[in-house]
Amino acid sequence: MTRHRLRRHIARIAQIEFGAVIEPIFTRARPGFGEWTTNAPLHIARLTGRDAGAIGDTLISRLAPDFAGRIELTDGRLNFFMSDDHFRAVLETAARQGAHFGMGESLAGQRVLVEFVSADPTGPLPFVAGRHAALGESICRLLEWQGARVTREFYLNDETSSSKIHALGESVAGWYLHAFGRGKGAVASGADEGFARGVASELARGEGAKWLDSDPQERIARCAQAALESAIAAQKSTLERFGVRFDDWVSESSLRREGRVESALQTLQKGGFTSEKEGALWLSTSKFGDETDRVLRRQNGEITYFAGDIAYQLGKAERGFERIITVWGAEHEPYIARTRAALQAAGCEVSRFEFIVCGGASLQRDGATLRLGSGGGPLILEEELGEIEPDALKFHFLSAPRAKVCAIDLEIARRDAESNPAYAAQLLPARLARLERETQGQMGNQTGANQAESADWSAGERELARLVALWPDEASEAALGREPARIARFVSEMSDATRVLLAASAPGAILGAILGAALPQRLQLLRAARAAASAALRLLGIEAREKF
Repeated sequence: MTRHRLRRHIARIAQIEFGAVIEPIFTRARPGFGEWTTNAPLHIARLTGRDAGAIGDTLISRLAPDFAGRIELTDGRLNFFMSDDHFRAVLETAARQGAHFGMGESLAGQRVLVEFVSADPTGPLPFVAGRHAALGESICRLLEWQGARVTREFYLNDETSSSKIHALGESVAGWYLHAFGRGKGAVASGADEGFARGVASELARGEGAKWLDSDPQERIARCAQAALESAIAAQKSTLERFGVRFDDWVSESSLRREGRVESALQTLQKGGFTSEKEGALWLSTSKFGDETDRVLRRQNGEITYFAGDIAYQLGKAERGFERIITVWGAEHEPYIARTRAALQAAGCEVSRFEFIVCGGASLQRDGATLRLGSGGGPLILEEELGEIEPDALKFHFLSAPRAKVCAIDLEIARRDAESNPAYAAQLLPARLARLERETQGQMGNQTGANQAESADWSAGERELARLVALWPDEASEAALGREPARIARFVSEMSDATRVLLAASAPGAILGAILGAALPQRLQLLRAARAAASAALRLLGIEAREKF
């Protein structure tokens, strides 16, 4: 029985037996307290005024017949312990399912759209975008593992009339003039100076002095377009190197050309939730929980970024997806309430939309945070991929809880050593394969008790078997919560358990004192563990290393 089923079962019992409506919370138990734990008895006791101990006893009596193990009540919490027989049954299942072991069907056939990264096309991808890319890609893989049909999408805010793009065009234009001995070059625009200067140099080489004496606004527009093209090409190249590919690239400029932004404004106006104030068009998002109303069209007639984003979100809703997920950086968290409000105003089924906030990322050396790249500009993902192997960087990004800042120690992340968790994670399947080969060799040399079908687990074997048994549930919970960090933690736990078995098999170790005697059972365990480890790495978007 998985945590999902246990939650539903306990919620049903709570309502029938105690008249309490609850959503039970299950977590992994701390060592010595089983596999899972829940405070459901305490929760029900608070709602009903009844004794938590008596409630716990009732829950145990109802749950025990369907749980493969034992359930204990401790200080008002239920702790669930899986049995060794259950572990062996899971190994049999793993043997039958092979590479598909742990795959679920909870989202079978559902169409899901996941938009992620969607960085401003004003330069190369910043370092933090790597975290967004790793998180979004892993979420897609988790959903696919549960049977969903996932579309990966990148949204380009490439409208040249935007303040950011215009400022970038001004900066490039300044450096373009500088290339011909005119002007001072640098323009205080907030643009990445190194990137702007590089685009200007390419434009000067490719198109010569064509724009030198042109109208300043025409020159700025051409420079902005050149910068956009260069930025988008650089971002796509970096994402490819990072192992992240998108099915669709949707641009704001195309939405405007196709009339989708104006269409979205008309939809909102027809709904009666817009108003004209001092020549500007406003959306009454405050009626739907936003802290204030929002401007859609400014006094000068310019469409706001928010209006373009509404058109994009409405376009998503029209494409027939059952679930629409958007991964945003922490700086976009305030946009969630206004976006939901706009969707409600447009008559959308808001429950289909899900907004995930991804925390920031920092790179550290000797305890100090690195704020600039090697060239003095901002930290760029492409540059750091030259320092840290892409899959190692992914593992570090995904190991941190998604809403928290991920701080990566550069020196540790670069190491090919046990002190680097990513190194041990990538070697995990190869290490399990080595133990398989050793066990097969021992089976060829031993008979009798050592060839028994089953025996008591050693401590190391039992821990590995426990993790294997948890794998289907861990994958399901990670998909349900959109939490790849659960998978990264699972891989690290598997790595730790495997190191114990490797130490036991090292030359000079007393094999029987640490490893169990049932070689066929151990071989089955190691094969199941390798299947789970390989699947977990795939869900993180990481390739296993074949050699030490």
